[in-house]
Amino acid sequence: MTIVDDTTVRVRTEVEAPIARAFHVFTAEIGTWWDDDKHILRAPLAEMVFEPFVGGNIIDRGVDGSECRWARVLVYEPPDRVCFSWDITTGWEIETDPARTSEIEVAFTEITPQRTEVVLTHSHLDRHGDGWQGMRDAVAGGWTLEPYASRIDRANAVLGRALPVVTDATMHERLGQAATYTAVLLHATEAFNGPTARATVWEHGRRNMALSEAGLLHVVLPANDDSDLAGIGIFAATPEDTRTIMDDDPGVRAGLFTYRMHTVRGFPGAALH
Repeated sequence: MTIVDDTTVRVRTEVEAPIARAFHVFTAEIGTWWDDDKHILRAPLAEMVFEPFVGGNIIDRGVDGSECRWARVLVYEPPDRVCFSWDITTGWEIETDPARTSEIEVAFTEITPQRTEVVLTHSHLDRHGDGWQGMRDAVAGGWTLEPYASRIDRANAVLGRALPVVTDATMHERLGQAATYTAVLLHATEAFNGPTARATVWEHGRRNMALSEAGLLHVVLPANDDSDLAGIGIFAATPEDTRTIMDDDPGVRAGLFTYRMHTVRGFPGAALH
């Protein structure tokens, strides 16, 4: 629903998401739902960034490295409210005079724990000077919030439900519990398709199962695509110990596989089902 009141345009929608999720999608994930044709950057768009603090900017970045900072964050109060400027002239260029810019306020109100009302108010459009009525009419047709709501609906359809809210306190707690592992990316060589490779691969698999039962190999992910990636393993061992384990692998010793190692972090409760 869009309401035009002289110098103000107001739109409202409801989304099937907790209030914190609704706020996050509008700000941090703005690039996932903003219309592709609503940018004044000259180069094709590479990314869109919403800086999450007062004094930050909304930035369009082009594939050629160019930037267009077309808004200033005036209020940042998650998950209830955000306000930013509209630093664009009636000729759809960057406005450098803050006195000639309008403002967008977005208010988020919890309807239920899983549903949020979102109201966007674009006000003070007359500050843009001559021709401001044309900008008012343009943004009245542009501020539908339908792409934003659709983005949340698509995510819900994939996940089967709205994402739960993860607070900063939970983030810090989980990060403090992270443990270090060694990830191994196993790649097949040309010898993998040789006539005698099958028996060696079988023994490679038997050894992986033994390493899993010994508590050294937490995750084994054989690859099923057409690349040369044979699989991924997550070891509860140092890189040095993992290298010793891998160098003694039957497939590696037979030249069927090569491997690369990466030190990674994992979190409690992460599992395959």
